[in-house]
Amino acid sequence: MCQNIEAIKIYCETNHVPVSLIQVDTLHKAKELPCVFNNWAVFYNGNFVTVNLFLDVSYIEKIVNRYATT
Repeated sequence: MCQNIEAIKIYCETNHVPVSLIQVDTLHKAKELPCVFNNWAVFYNGNFVTVNLFLDVSYIEKIVNRYATT
């Protein structure tokens, strides 16, 4: 999982895709999240996309391509 997160971060930085990774390690942070999925969630342009735990660079590319045109 950590390797995928690092690869996604590098992909986003290289391709000028804004990325914000927030480690939810307290109850307070969990309560501030914009959805009930406080273990893993992906948002793109402010819209909820997925809670897919097996996210990798190819999945991020699909998300970017799909939502960049809408």
